[in-house]
Amino acid sequence: MASGTAYRCKNLHLDVLHFFPDPIKFKSTGKLYQAPPSKASKTRRRSKALITRLPLEILHLILLNLDLTSLGMLRRVDTTSRRLVESLPAYRLLRKHAPYTLCLMDATRCSSHFPIQWIFTEFCHPWCRTCGEFGPYLYLPTVSRSCYKCNYLRPEYQVAPVTDVCLHFGLTQKDVKSLPITYNILPPKRRLVDITQAKALGRQLHGSYKAMRQEYQRRRKELEENYQQRVQKWKRQKQQGKSARCPWRQPIPTTLGMNGETSWRMQATVTFPYWDRRTQTLEPGTFCRACTYHWEEGKAKDWRRMETVFHPHPPSREAYFRAFLEAELPQHFLHCAAVKANYNFREILLTRTGPRREGTDFVVAPKKIIAG
Repeated sequence: MASGTAYRCKNLHLDVLHFFPDPIKFKSTGKLYQAPPSKASKTRRRSKALITRLPLEILHLILLNLDLTSLGMLRRVDTTSRRLVESLPAYRLLRKHAPYTLCLMDATRCSSHFPIQWIFTEFCHPWCRTCGEFGPYLYLPTVSRSCYKCNYLRPEYQVAPVTDVCLHFGLTQKDVKSLPITYNILPPKRRLVDITQAKALGRQLHGSYKAMRQEYQRRRKELEENYQQRVQKWKRQKQQGKSARCPWRQPIPTTLGMNGETSWRMQATVTFPYWDRRTQTLEPGTFCRACTYHWEEGKAKDWRRMETVFHPHPPSREAYFRAFLEAELPQHFLHCAAVKANYNFREILLTRTGPRREGTDFVVAPKKIIAG
């Protein structure tokens, strides 16, 4: 175990995911609810009587199976319903400690896909569901906690526009409605779907991978024939002296998630702090200051080594984006090459134009275990 300097990123959503707050048009999660004027109705009286008859524990179990959109609608019914929803521990803790995540889920239009119990389970689970390292992010199509490395590299965390997915896997717009669809934050708005889920649905509907690929080839041929027909029509109009625009050819990516499609990476991922039930503390993710300095000040030499020069996520970059639980850092410091370099963090490269993460530094030391 060793001591070292750490920090918590002040704007993780901005510095890592590049989600700027302006286009999102947040609604304040802290705004007090104002109940509408009460009007006597049989429906309202019946629902209110049902709420007052059932034990609170039973009501909470029911609410845990509702999604965020439904809870928001229930909260607007009347004052009694509002108090009931706000008494739900999962809703109260998420609203208090992860408001930005909830706002982003609303902005990406996926609040209605999953019950709040699923979200709260991930809120209280610190580890990436794929690799087991600490994960300060939430992958929305599956509502699973994840780390940066898996989001950036693993095929399980790839999304693509619905139009491309339908073409590649022989699906219709109606078929895709059964999958969780998210919208990207920054314009132009596109409907995105998880590639793994869409591929599994395509194989299920077509019976085999071969049949699915045959449908893809048929659709590609149909698009090409349609384009050629429009070109011939345009040529005839041109020969007749009529003004007409040249037909537009729809670009068809050969593979999803590759060859330029990596721009959709991280578009369905949001920051998500971890809630420790035992200590009742929040952990958004702690970073090694030495690893950050090593990358931001241009000390990394990965580009000089043949084994890492072409790697999309070389070791120095991986260390820069790696987040930890605070208790994990002493073990990391023990083997960290950047810590052993003993950098003076006050020496800043003035010629660097790239952004630097903001965060207050603090020292993390191994906890002393006193034998009883």
